[in-house]
Amino acid sequence: MKPLDLSKIPTYDQLPVKAGAPKGASWGVFGENDQLGCLNFLTPENLAEAAKLVKRGKVFRLDSKIGFATPPLFGRAAVRHQVLKLGDVGHDDLIDNYNTQEAAQWDGLGHIGHIAHKVYYNGTPREQIHSGPGGQLSIHHWNDQFAGRGILIDMYGYRKANGIAVEPISNEEYKLAEFEAALKWQGTVMKPGSIVLVRTGWMEAYERATPETKEVLSHMETVQAMGVDRSRDMAAWLWNHRVAAIAADNPAVETVPVSLDNVDAMHYWALPLMGLPLGELFVLNKLAEDCAADKQYEFLLTSAPMYLEGGIASPPNALAIK
Repeated sequence: MKPLDLSKIPTYDQLPVKAGAPKGASWGVFGENDQLGCLNFLTPENLAEAAKLVKRGKVFRLDSKIGFATPPLFGRAAVRHQVLKLGDVGHDDLIDNYNTQEAAQWDGLGHIGHIAHKVYYNGTPREQIHSGPGGQLSIHHWNDQFAGRGILIDMYGYRKANGIAVEPISNEEYKLAEFEAALKWQGTVMKPGSIVLVRTGWMEAYERATPETKEVLSHMETVQAMGVDRSRDMAAWLWNHRVAAIAADNPAVETVPVSLDNVDAMHYWALPLMGLPLGELFVLNKLAEDCAADKQYEFLLTSAPMYLEGGIASPPNALAIK
């Protein structure tokens, strides 16, 4: 983490600051060779303040279980786990066929380039995204950066409490105005350098679904999930609030299905343009229940992505601590 003067960060309407960069791109804001994107908003001061949010010593693990989806979502590989005998008195694990995005995950900045501009965050060309120490935008750069103030925005809980119809397994969007209404209902104030968690209700609905429904949801063409509004206004709101990362309990943060030909996909606004990490398939229901009980929707959040040089994505190894 490095010192950051938030007063010198441009607003969304002032982007880009780098000549030739597309609208909405934060390229160059954090330096020409930056590997962190919006994680730069997680300053030491932010972390010190976030630590004061720990009052009861209650810990919530936010990762979904490895292999939770049967069949795996988006046609990804099914993980295979073996327990190997180690001599006469021990054992080792062997995990084979493991896709780092098959369960809870952070999308790294090398995951998605922009469909129109054909480059990744900070203008990085595709040929620089590869395995090994020289791979640009690698997930391993995040391994000691990901800790700060977490905020839960309980969109599902807000709708349920206010008698608003909600069907998480659908293609409806949670619009920006509803985000602001939910924050007001919670009594939560956005602060710079926050890691935002959005509860859509999808993971809970998935766990209740029949095997037949889970089969339908496993395919890119037929998956459905409520998610974040994929609009310029939402992107601007996230940037102007200096959100460090955003995660949800659904497969894409944004609503799915979404076409990768759609230049307004949230994945394009976030990853290649703003450098905003996206977290998917987080488990948020128990945390949400606790937040509703004590009326505290903020907490210390820590995440330790894999130390994999050239890595594209990682399970979050995320904890919310209250």
